Amino acid sequence: MKAVLLSKKGMLVRPGIGASELNVYIDGEHLWTVSPESASRRAGVLVPWPDELLRLMDGRSGFEVRDGNRTVLDRRTLAFGTSDQPIVLRDADGRALSVNKWGTLTHSFEQQSRDDKDRLIQRTSEVLDRLHSFGFEAFIVGGTLLGAVRNGDVLAHDDDADTAYLSKYSHPSDIALESFKLQRDLEKLGYWVLRHSISHFQVMFTTESGHIDHFVDVFTAFFKEGQFYEPIHIDTDEISLDHIVPTTTLSLGGVELAAPADPEKWLAACYGPHWHTPDPTFVFETPDDTVRRFHSWFGRQSLHRLYWDARYQSFTDVRGHSAAVERFAGMLPDGSRVLEIACGAGADAAYLASLGHDVVAFDFSWVAIQRANEAHSTEADFRVGNLYDRKEMLKLAIELRSDHRPVYIYMRHAIDGVTNSARLNAALLCRYLLGHESFAFMSSFSSPGRGFDMERPQTWHIPIHSIYKTAADYGLSARIDRSRTELSSEGKRLVTDTIISQRAEK
Repeated sequence: MKAVLLSKKGMLVRPGIGASELNVYIDGEHLWTVSPESASRRAGVLVPWPDELLRLMDGRSGFEVRDGNRTVLDRRTLAFGTSDQPIVLRDADGRALSVNKWGTLTHSFEQQSRDDKDRLIQRTSEVLDRLHSFGFEAFIVGGTLLGAVRNGDVLAHDDDADTAYLSKYSHPSDIALESFKLQRDLEKLGYWVLRHSISHFQVMFTTESGHIDHFVDVFTAFFKEGQFYEPIHIDTDEISLDHIVPTTTLSLGGVELAAPADPEKWLAACYGPHWHTPDPTFVFETPDDTVRRFHSWFGRQSLHRLYWDARYQSFTDVRGHSAAVERFAGMLPDGSRVLEIACGAGADAAYLASLGHDVVAFDFSWVAIQRANEAHSTEADFRVGNLYDRKEMLKLAIELRSDHRPVYIYMRHAIDGVTNSARLNAALLCRYLLGHESFAFMSSFSSPGRGFDMERPQTWHIPIHSIYKTAADYGLSARIDRSRTELSSEGKRLVTDTIISQRAEK
């Protein structure tokens, strides 16, 4: 009996397989590395194909699974979707995609050319130079540091670069102000900065075609009451200031980069005592109290962003506008100023613009905005914007109020798929932008999806009583305009149209 069986559902892993890793190949190219132990802990003996991968697999290809010694454990041809052609897993620039340790598709260094790797290393050096010029002690961390120590080059299974800077402060509020100033300083120099939390952002770099090439993570490191912290994972009293500064240098692909004074001490704090041993299946298991501490101090502004990026990455067709936007458009005066929250690939915003309305539309998924600009670049003002970032939303409100025109707000399944902090920021936008002559239109699921899953926001809902309460808390009025059961990808669900306006003065 085979230890592993490949199927259209995934990999059936027999108990006691004895392998430290399982490597999946498609038509001879490495696709995915899985730890049998961690996989079975998450999903039992069946290790399912990641959702993002399934959405892109359309065709017929040869699959293999090998152990760490490259022994073939199973080999067979599998067909997905409707195509008879080989499955093609490539990004928009033709680069091969593989599944990373988070279960998402990326182009790992294993499949990239030497030029691709060198380009990222040079950009990492560039980001460190910028941080140094702003007066920070900055250095490589994470997989980038691990690669430099192990073999002087990027790790084959990695897909980005990791850096950190040592904050001048210890209080979360001061760290926040420092981090936002650093972001502004980088943006003034023309960099695209994507924020994940108050203590973590990414500097994004694009290809000539406008698609993402690489990104460099920038984390905040700091000391507080004798403890060393570096979100998202490190919380230890075993690192002191002299383990971090003065920084040393390490070679990465022939380029000298700043590194912590004691690189091995940092690596042990992050990866544990066995960091010397390569483990392509490694995933962080951050203690719950550390997770709560960092979320409490610094928030989380990227919840499920990778999930939505993956969904929009897999779109292969230009989708038409919704019935909901037609209902909203029928209520608008001619030539209205409209803000769409969570616009996705932009079909509804483009429809409103085609009717002569002035439309600003944003989404926190850069892939969604990329899709929107590719399909509708001339119709509306599409932007990357993060509803979880209150500072950014207040800045947007100031911009839209500055021309003294009434602003109408459109939200279609924008609020039912986010957590409470983003919902409150949407209410704040309504309070600041709506005048007595304008309104917000919100179409949302009021009942959960058939396959409700906390990791799939499209299965979430927002109860009607929560809509009324949030509106009242922000001095707004909510009125249900339409409510009916509709068929969705998650089964039959109650869909509610709500009109939100300023509360009438008594």
